[in-house]
Amino acid sequence: MLKTNTNLKLYQKGLYFLSLGGIGEIGANCYLYCCDGKWIMIDLGLSFADEQFPGIDLLVPKIKFIEEINDNLEGVIISHGHEDHAGAVAYLADKIKCPVYATSFAKLLIENRLKEFGKLETVNLIELDVTKNLLLENFNLKFIDTTHSIPQPQAIVIETSYGNLLHTADWKIDDKPTLGNNFNKESFIELGNKGVLALIGDSTNADTPGFSKSEDEVKKELKQVFSRYINRIVVTCFSSNIARIINIVFAAKANNRKIALIGRSMKKNIEAAVKSGLIADSDIFISEEEASLIPKEKLVIICTGSQGEKRSALYRIAYNSHRNIHLEKDDVVIFSSRDIPGNEKSINALKNLLSRQRIEIITADDDLVHVSGHGYAEEIKQMYNWTKPYISIPVHGEHMHLTSHKKISESSQVPITKILQNGKCLKIAPGDCLIVDDIETGKLIVEGKYLYDSNSDFIKDRKKYSYEGVAMISILINSDFSIDKNIQLSFIGLPNEELYRVKEQFKDEFINNYVKLNSDQKSSDEKVTDLIKKNLKHVLKSILNKKPEIQIHLIRK
Repeated sequence: MLKTNTNLKLYQKGLYFLSLGGIGEIGANCYLYCCDGKWIMIDLGLSFADEQFPGIDLLVPKIKFIEEINDNLEGVIISHGHEDHAGAVAYLADKIKCPVYATSFAKLLIENRLKEFGKLETVNLIELDVTKNLLLENFNLKFIDTTHSIPQPQAIVIETSYGNLLHTADWKIDDKPTLGNNFNKESFIELGNKGVLALIGDSTNADTPGFSKSEDEVKKELKQVFSRYINRIVVTCFSSNIARIINIVFAAKANNRKIALIGRSMKKNIEAAVKSGLIADSDIFISEEEASLIPKEKLVIICTGSQGEKRSALYRIAYNSHRNIHLEKDDVVIFSSRDIPGNEKSINALKNLLSRQRIEIITADDDLVHVSGHGYAEEIKQMYNWTKPYISIPVHGEHMHLTSHKKISESSQVPITKILQNGKCLKIAPGDCLIVDDIETGKLIVEGKYLYDSNSDFIKDRKKYSYEGVAMISILINSDFSIDKNIQLSFIGLPNEELYRVKEQFKDEFINNYVKLNSDQKSSDEKVTDLIKKNLKHVLKSILNKKPEIQIHLIRK
């Protein structure tokens, strides 16, 4: 049973780690550290919803626990600007009572989203200077440059009285990054020489052998791929993958093409990148209206929708419902991203739709149009060899990724590896490393700009309707308690072929039972409604072998 009230005295002494999101899943990263009663949070991200949440695109972690520790929560530190690490800040702004620290680019992305929500003044957002330590009560934070698919990714060293922790966040070793600083190998070696009590590490590609490829190789490949075509080129990728977008800009410029950005988040992120000086060639961008007018061999479109999201720009373009952008036979769509687990069906449906229109599709299986921003198994092994931690805590990945990470840590002679679940609080020190508490966690669903519990009744209803359908019935009862013969019955999500048969059998069954009621029972809406539901359920089960939701409209004359 999950706790709603925690024994906070437990945390007055010792060093603890708790994940409220990000373990056993890709996305919704939210990690808490406690040292002698004081807490910090690293990242507050969102994740994509899957088919178990019909009509929902996004989820954010349930962070009710921070209401209990608010007075002792020293800060939220954002490791980098990706939505799965920073995207929930705007949605949960009202719950955050402490400063939020982020590097300049991540701060700009968070500010843009806060402005959309009218909550810019709600959050105390502070720009992080990673060349200096961030000194909080019971924590001294240091930052190490890594490489990833977004500007300014940082690994975070958490110095405490019990020892040093290393929170790697998302990282890979890229010797030729498209943007930002080089991977700082020397600082990790130096940290290992000082001693690392625990490494809390990215597991995304722990099950992929070898080393990841460089973003510089994608840059060269995109230039070559673009040169092969004379029609429109559409590239879909994550809007926050600024390194990839810079490489698309390079390839477009080399092939004498202009770029149209389609999708709200894409435009916002590029605007932030231009403002930050990360993209110098801003004159290459044209509006959607201009894109519909220039020759197709002169155009590249960058858009959202790489995960098959039904509200994305690429989805609308594929369905020919976009106001300005329309594709034609032999145009090219490049999927410059990885498939997030759980999105395969929607991605394949989108690809099939494009393929039926005789549009060519290119993925990383065809050409090197995508490399991961996360290190492969050999890179993770190198990290362990450099840092030599006593404890390994795999995070950021599904269970198979966490298990692969554990194998790497054990092969690297790490004495203790702990695979946790969200909500399981681990005592790191002093004494034995073990789970000491179980905190309430889970997901909130995003509907517009509002949040609802993932167990809300309307979500349960959506699931039920999607499996069993809905039967709606209207019955008029006259003043003399007789039943009007014009009973109205309709189905949603059920076959109409049997509608007449269901209606006639229900009328026979219901009226036979209704006439047996006395006057008091006939005058009771509750009694009559229960009888309608019971009889209709029986008929639907016998004819359709279904148990749909039944909605009853009872009218009295």
